[in-house]
Amino acid sequence: MEDTQDKVRRNLVVFSAAIVIGWFLDLKLTAITKLFVAADIDNVNTGRLWIVILATLIYLFLRYWFDSPTKSQIDSLINELKVQKIKYLNTYLLGEVNQINRTGRFSPIFSATLSDAVNHQKEELKKEYSQNISFGLQISAPWSAESLVDHNKTKTQRKWSGALAITEKYQWGELGGRTLNSTGQRHDFLIPLSGRAWITTHAYIHVMSYSKSAVDLIVPMILTGLAALIATSKLICIYSN
Repeated sequence: MEDTQDKVRRNLVVFSAAIVIGWFLDLKLTAITKLFVAADIDNVNTGRLWIVILATLIYLFLRYWFDSPTKSQIDSLINELKVQKIKYLNTYLLGEVNQINRTGRFSPIFSATLSDAVNHQKEELKKEYSQNISFGLQISAPWSAESLVDHNKTKTQRKWSGALAITEKYQWGELGGRTLNSTGQRHDFLIPLSGRAWITTHAYIHVMSYSKSAVDLIVPMILTGLAALIATSKLICIYSN
């Protein structure tokens, strides 16, 4: 009967945790190994015993890594990350549009067609009504993974570029004066490196904080990595002397 995913993960976590705790508390090697082995091992060669421990750790990790539920868990985690990246990408774009509305300065993430369209419309209205024209932008259609705009760009640029439908609202006159809405036109955007880092960081933090899949996957990985590092360092110390 095949082990369930919980049993495979539990074996890996318990074994790795025993190594890490034993190292942290500075326990003797025999005290750690007696947690798993009933035989008298006081006189066993220390170097060979650490080799066995490391080999066992690798075996347990491979059993866990290639377990089919683990693969499903990884796929689920990747999908969660994609969803959160899109969410924070939309948040980032909304923030850039709001920044334009507050300052009147156009963000470099958008193509020049947006500023050209707004400036042209402001000039036309100013000539017609001889008044200063204020404007505001509103995202009228969100970005989606299918809205890539330029397949001649590099793969990285395609991943972080797209188009937004943005409605322009112009206002002039006293309070309650006249307004003009220009129906949403699609304008290209390209997220800079700083924006990509912000989006990715927030997506990872969200998933790591709120996803059960992340906890179930990351805890065994961290413990296994620490245990493997400890076992390897012990072997290096033993055989380098």
